[in-house]
Amino acid sequence: MKKAIIGMALAAFIVTGACAQDQSNSLADRPKGHHPRGDVMQQLNLTDEQKTEMKTINDDFKQQMTDLKKSEDKITVTEWKSKMATIRKDHHEKVDKVLTDDQKASLKKMMREHRGEMRHQGRHRMEQMKKDLNLTDDQVNALKKNHEAMEQKFKAIRDDKSLTEDQKKAEVKKFKQEQHDNLKSILTPEQLQKLEQQKQQHKHHGQQPPVQS
Repeated sequence: MKKAIIGMALAAFIVTGACAQDQSNSLADRPKGHHPRGDVMQQLNLTDEQKTEMKTINDDFKQQMTDLKKSEDKITVTEWKSKMATIRKDHHEKVDKVLTDDQKASLKKMMREHRGEMRHQGRHRMEQMKKDLNLTDDQVNALKKNHEAMEQKFKAIRDDKSLTEDQKKAEVKKFKQEQHDNLKSILTPEQLQKLEQQKQQHKHHGQQPPVQS
């Protein structure tokens, strides 16, 4: 079971990479220091035949997922989960047949590196925020808990098949407001003002703000 789950994650990683590569195949078009998953396909050093097979497999997977999403209001949650599992399992098995053992090992390594990079970026943003806002250790811990709660809540909303898309958007909007209110109990008025100024600056420059509220 664990092996199957890992395989599905690898397959999903490839799908995302293929989508990113379709959007931009030129390194010159990418911001400096940015390494999208589109590089995954290139780093695996696929043969032309493998690329063709992977494109067919991924296109079919994306179409099945689109069709499943359209039918989510017509089937039960149990049926939806069953169909989702079947689609992912089928996709994984097809991808598994295309890649060599060396390519599978390389893909697993890239996934580990990607997760490590994401964790590093998160720590860096928090450290920078602590410095910029002159946060205390207690404030940092409170913000981390606030962020973790936000991620868990968002995931729960996304996975709740009993909600329509509009209801999910409403729930997310409501929870974001709650999180923003929580910040008021963690940060001082001066820190909140500076944080808002930073968010506006990052938004103006098209960059990700140091923290979401």
